[in-house]
Amino acid sequence: MMKSIKIAPFFVIVSLALIVVGCESNQLVPGGDIPPARIPEVEAKPQLRGLSNQIEVGDSLELFVKEDRLFDGKYLVREQGDIIIPSLGRIPVTGMTTKSAGKQIEMALQKSQLTQATVIVDRLRGTSRRNSPDDDDSAQSGRKIKVYMTGKVNRPGQHFVPLPPDGKLGVYDSILITGGISKFGDSQKVHILRAGPDGKKHKVPVNIRMIEKGLANDPPIGNGDIVVVPEKVFGF
Repeated sequence: MMKSIKIAPFFVIVSLALIVVGCESNQLVPGGDIPPARIPEVEAKPQLRGLSNQIEVGDSLELFVKEDRLFDGKYLVREQGDIIIPSLGRIPVTGMTTKSAGKQIEMALQKSQLTQATVIVDRLRGTSRRNSPDDDDSAQSGRKIKVYMTGKVNRPGQHFVPLPPDGKLGVYDSILITGGISKFGDSQKVHILRAGPDGKKHKVPVNIRMIEKGLANDPPIGNGDIVVVPEKVFGF
């Protein structure tokens, strides 16, 4: 009787430990209570987007330089928020008006290329996205999501990916749009990290190989998602 009394507390402690471990593991099990992909809502008045006078990524700027016509031309506003002008390099322009961007370019020209510079800037909205019917749809939807690519991808970092009109974009689609998986990436062990309402990151496994073969659906990507592509492990 005395032995059973001494052993009982031990079993109580072990049972409590197993319960705690079980609760913690449930938070890490992929496919649990995963928060839904966050998709920007459609603007109430999309026709008013064109009235915005701020330069955005994907726009093209047409430059006219009075003193030297060699600098004239159309320059794409890149994902980094700048345009690249030969002999000048990168000029940040996003968030600016065409007038303020013109002043910025004038200062850069007068610093290294011209004694005096008079620059006129015209904005051509979203012309970089008008290369195919699918691109036209993305431009018309006016919605983009911010995603992060990390690991064995060809273009790691932050990307602003345009959404189709229905707002549905898969993880595999977003990987292809941003450059694809690199040679040594493991397409079978891709996962995304998605923040929940509590701020914690939830891990969602995505088997790209199965999606390519048509054996699995491409899960939706959401705003702020982090796509992680691990490196292949080669056996010896």
